[in-house]
Amino acid sequence: MIFSSILKKDALMSLKLKKEWTIIFSIVFLIIFWSISLNGQQGKNQLGGTLRVRTFNSGLMPLLDPASPECEVVITDQIFEGLVKFDSNLQIVPQLADYWIVSPDGTRYIFYLKKGIHFHHGRLLTAKDVKVSLERLLQPGTSPFYQYFIFKINGAKEFFEGKANEVKGFVVQNNYTFEITLDQPHLSLLSILAAPFCKILPHDLLESQGKEFFYKPSGTGPFKFAYWLRDPKLRIIGVKLERNENYYGPKPFLEAIEFSSTFTLDQFIDQEIDVIPYYSPSLSRTECQVLESDSFKLIYLGFSCDRPPFNHPLVRKAINLAIDKSDLARSYFTFESMPQVLNNIIHPRLPGFFPIETRKERNIGEARSLLFKAGYFPTESFSLIDFCVLKSDRWRGERIYQRLKEQLIEIGFNLRLRLINSLKNIRTVKSPYLILFSWKIDFPDPENIIRPLFSLNSDINRMIFHYENETIENLLAMSEAEKSWGKRIEIFREIETKLLEDLPVIPLFLLNQRLAVQRYVQGIKVPTLGFSFLDMSVVWKQEKK
Repeated sequence: MIFSSILKKDALMSLKLKKEWTIIFSIVFLIIFWSISLNGQQGKNQLGGTLRVRTFNSGLMPLLDPASPECEVVITDQIFEGLVKFDSNLQIVPQLADYWIVSPDGTRYIFYLKKGIHFHHGRLLTAKDVKVSLERLLQPGTSPFYQYFIFKINGAKEFFEGKANEVKGFVVQNNYTFEITLDQPHLSLLSILAAPFCKILPHDLLESQGKEFFYKPSGTGPFKFAYWLRDPKLRIIGVKLERNENYYGPKPFLEAIEFSSTFTLDQFIDQEIDVIPYYSPSLSRTECQVLESDSFKLIYLGFSCDRPPFNHPLVRKAINLAIDKSDLARSYFTFESMPQVLNNIIHPRLPGFFPIETRKERNIGEARSLLFKAGYFPTESFSLIDFCVLKSDRWRGERIYQRLKEQLIEIGFNLRLRLINSLKNIRTVKSPYLILFSWKIDFPDPENIIRPLFSLNSDINRMIFHYENETIENLLAMSEAEKSWGKRIEIFREIETKLLEDLPVIPLFLLNQRLAVQRYVQGIKVPTLGFSFLDMSVVWKQEKK
């Protein structure tokens, strides 16, 4: 009896062990099978190949400087990296920084860099590279982005004015520790550091090569500069990037990427190129993927606020009442960029902001009444008004001009089209003018709109709008010192209300972009901030069927 009981117990234990081992072997088998399948899939469908991309811009600057507003962000973002970046939810996450610590009073940020990161030319990343890269943004004439630092960082103003040899608030503690000290807490600092112009560059090549560095740059990103693409006359028409085999993170699937503004629709239809802006209805006859994204690009109608009659707010309001935004949006429409009527100064998708739907309908009678209150009479004819359009946006700009001319003639304004090569050329315009002005958001913060466009200290404002409002300046100063995100947003809402009352610009529309992608291209994730921020390191090409 006892012996029989022992046998039963042994049998049960043996059965239990068999079940446990069966489960273990099953798990191991599934892991091995999954690994083999994944490796096989990568080897067959993902690794290798060259992705060819037509850029959104009509031309390509042969200078890969992330601090240049004219530079293609989608290209420089593959080559260079910053201390931090935005994730898909617009949250700040580490990039070259492993982590950071903020002092209790919010005036000191200590960044601890990841170790073992190499630039493309082989040298290790150090904190000195961070210091030199950020100080470069404060060198006069380098970029317009100095304004985000000059009133925040300890000693930035003195460095910008040439009164100091270095920025006191940029401190190299050791090779892998970098400190930023502020004059007072600023909630927007990390967002600014995540912007595309805050990339970290190698100080040795910057110092030895100067501007020549950006013709053959070296970064820490997943792709590295290979060579410029040229036409038969040796003119630069694009750029080729190659996979960084020594990248510290997951290696890109693609072997290379070629960017060019000269790639054609026929090449896409023949599958010679892989990604192209959806600019033709012919693409609807292909089997391509169509991706859509908010470009975070705002289109305004700006005024020369320092010149009569536009120095009077009532005249600017009259213009606003006389235009039909929906009609203008139809004129600005292209298949690749679809305008949506905008009544906000600040992009309504930024955290804490919402679309302003209500707007007075076009009202010529009320517009004439406002002009009368401003001292202008219907019997008087205004001097000829220049309508300024960048040559790079000539096609759409001319269509807007035709519609706007027809709308404003009803209240006595006669427009003349004036094409300009760049915004700097507007200084040559001596008459009062309107300007079709676009603004691309670099980082998702209202400061990225208000400070560069409407501050008294802004280069763009001094060059184009010449708008002065002490209330706006005081509110901006309050936003700098505010420690609460909620209260800071309230301040910017108040700024927007003031601007909508004063109207140095009339918001016209925001743009949604569409992208055509071949079916065999996989892994593209639509970035929250638009296609300029595409991460090409996760894209791969399947075998064409």
